[in-house]
Amino acid sequence: MFNGIKLNAKIMEAGDLKIKMIYNNTGECSGMKNAWGLSIWIEDKRGATLFDTGGDTAVLKQNMEHLGLDFSKLDRIVISHNHWDHKGGLEYVLGKTKACIDMYVPIEVRKEYQKDYPGANVIGVNKSMNIHNNIWSTGSMSATHKGNAINEQSLIIKNNDSMILLNGCSHPGIVQIVKQARTDHPGLRFSLVAGGFHLMRKTKKEVREISAELKELGIDKIAPSHCTGEKAIDIFREDWGDKFVDMNIGDEKTA
Repeated sequence: MFNGIKLNAKIMEAGDLKIKMIYNNTGECSGMKNAWGLSIWIEDKRGATLFDTGGDTAVLKQNMEHLGLDFSKLDRIVISHNHWDHKGGLEYVLGKTKACIDMYVPIEVRKEYQKDYPGANVIGVNKSMNIHNNIWSTGSMSATHKGNAINEQSLIIKNNDSMILLNGCSHPGIVQIVKQARTDHPGLRFSLVAGGFHLMRKTKKEVREISAELKELGIDKIAPSHCTGEKAIDIFREDWGDKFVDMNIGDEKTA
């Protein structure tokens, strides 16, 4: 449940903004296939934003067709970070979209994406940036993954006096990302923090410590998925009680 509203693949109520989890390796939804990766479709009355594109083109295509998503509404693509399970369906999406669609990537990989995807208008994101209306990027945050440098951005959706934070993999650390979002957008509470938290290799003790830190940051609802890891998700489910919500493949939230 999210503020008393059940998350599911159907539209729950009339709302200006819909957030649909169209690709994920957690959960089940009839007519959709789960696979390793993440992709989220964000739509309002003015158009749509795609956050990441999953890892497998065929899976993304099946899921998008099942949901009947309208590519003509897609105005921009945001890639959280340069890993295959978040950019794997990019060629398919670009083949379906309008010419020179805006694509937002961490500034560190802008030149690579300009070379690989010349049909898109590639925009490098450095610091906190307004991407569209009430949608913001956290800006590029640095991390290390398997000994290699990686840069990642998360998305913030402002909604009146609150914000929703959507994460690809949280390589810079989920606590650090939440703190950065709060610094950049003071005075707004977190109504929901969702997506990949990248805690698969953390011990139970470490996960519980991270869970406790997030609680102290005043988050209303939490919805870990993707690379968070099953054991870590179970810990969050136990720790957060009715503040834990499922936002997996096929789930949708309206705001």
